[in-house]
Amino acid sequence: MNTPATHTATMQVRASLSELASVRAFVEQNAVDAGFPEATVFQISLAVDEACSNVIRHAYKENPGMKFSLLISRSANDFTISILDDAESFDPTNMPPPDMNKYFAEFRHGGLGVHIIKKVMDFVTYIPADEKHPHNELRLVKNLLYVS
Repeated sequence: MNTPATHTATMQVRASLSELASVRAFVEQNAVDAGFPEATVFQISLAVDEACSNVIRHAYKENPGMKFSLLISRSANDFTISILDDAESFDPTNMPPPDMNKYFAEFRHGGLGVHIIKKVMDFVTYIPADEKHPHNELRLVKNLLYVS
């Protein structure tokens, strides 16, 4: 993950669920351009959709006046999506895995987004905003070395 980025794409996103289709299209096109097979493109898109949905719903309370950014970078080894927001810090990587038996026994729905993100991406890191980082950053990485 230390090789320099060779490609970068950015997108500003309003905190509205109606923006998610544009987010998916943006991510899918960049993943296709990176050479991922269709199934992996879908997985990456799903993970980013879940992460952005959480920012929109929970961090920004669906206030379309608020915005956050997506930054996609590619190196020789990695395809990285960074989601940058200015909301209160929340580290989803600290969430424990769900008890799926309890989840299904209670007929629950929703609430599996972080679990999905962790399962489909190779690395998930969170960097809270501080004096070195002006925004919270959720970094989702998919390895390019195994793309065929």
